[in-house]
Amino acid sequence: MLDFVLISILGLSLGLFLGLMPSMHINTLLPLLLSLSTFFNLSSHHLAVLIVSTAMSEIFFNFIPSIFIGAPEEGTALSVLPGHKLLLEGRGYEAIKLTVIGSIGSLIFTLFLITFLSPFFTFFYKLTRSYIHFAIIAVIAFMIFSERKLKKIIFSASIILLSGFFGVLVLNSQFLPSQHVLFPVLTGMFGMSTLIISFCENSKIPEQEEDFLLKISTKEILKSIFLGSVAGIIVGFLPAVGISEAAVMVQYLGGRGDARSFLVTLSGINVGNEVFSLISLYLVSNPRSGSSVVIQRILTELSFYDVLLLVGAICFVSGISALFTLYLSKQIPKFLVKLDYKTLTLSIITFICGMVFIWTGIIGLIILSISTAIGLLCVHLEVRRSHCMGVLLIPSILFFAGLNSSILSALRI
Repeated sequence: MLDFVLISILGLSLGLFLGLMPSMHINTLLPLLLSLSTFFNLSSHHLAVLIVSTAMSEIFFNFIPSIFIGAPEEGTALSVLPGHKLLLEGRGYEAIKLTVIGSIGSLIFTLFLITFLSPFFTFFYKLTRSYIHFAIIAVIAFMIFSERKLKKIIFSASIILLSGFFGVLVLNSQFLPSQHVLFPVLTGMFGMSTLIISFCENSKIPEQEEDFLLKISTKEILKSIFLGSVAGIIVGFLPAVGISEAAVMVQYLGGRGDARSFLVTLSGINVGNEVFSLISLYLVSNPRSGSSVVIQRILTELSFYDVLLLVGAICFVSGISALFTLYLSKQIPKFLVKLDYKTLTLSIITFICGMVFIWTGIIGLIILSISTAIGLLCVHLEVRRSHCMGVLLIPSILFFAGLNSSILSALRI
């Protein structure tokens, strides 16, 4: 048992590195992990525990650069705006704490839901797959008409269509690897645009409060955990519906407009999706993430006891990751508040541009510039930047409606 504990701690360390480094993801590291397993003669079960531990701990640590720096991954992009808002109110620690509560709460509730609803998963998958694009269209309609004023309704519809057309182009182009393309897209729309606005407005990071007070009711936390868990499982069911799309649906259909509620919900979606992606290998033999694809390859016949082993690793790593995340969220602001904010912001912008160039080259920088411009356009038109999620919502509609090939042919892509 000790060797599995040590492997889990190693996975946690890798997850810490991946989570704190913008643009890094476990999918990038999987080929290396497979190579190292051969070199160190790791058994298939040891490798599976390593992968699961890395993937789960990364979810917790991903929110730190997203909230404190503004460099999001696909699953944390929408946390930039509410997280940055709380950071500038001196409540950055609370923002991270809410993501930890959402993650742990969703882990527990998702396991509960899966235990009792597993007999219905196959039926639900077949039932919903043919109609999911109608649900996404309904969400977009809610997003547009929630602006209420006619001028803003027109502006928000324009942003969704513009970002959607941009998404169709970049997500189906052959210029960038699919695992890297979302980094410049989402970082520009949500991270870079936020940093540029803060730089121009002479914002500064205030002294951060470290109290244990949460300015949200227990009822709202439980409701957010429930919605996050359910949405995370739905994401695990449906290909091409990602965490960001599900977060937008929950935000508009579930009334998660408040920053604190949304952070709990978003973290819950991330964890619910990862847990279900793993357990779906046993339930329906259908992998739903990069890590679950590799686990299916190395554990070709996943038994119930294998699932218990991996779930045990998830729970063990999640507990330690939660404590580490809370500790780091106390230490990082102490360093950040000592720096001149303009210099810090400019350094972060330079760092992000450098990472984009390293991973995606000149094409990535062009995509970053365009996506940043779309994010800034939202601010100029005074509409919500969540409308930028059209970059993923519109391509998802085309995919589920069976129109993807026709549109790509018309655009000669």
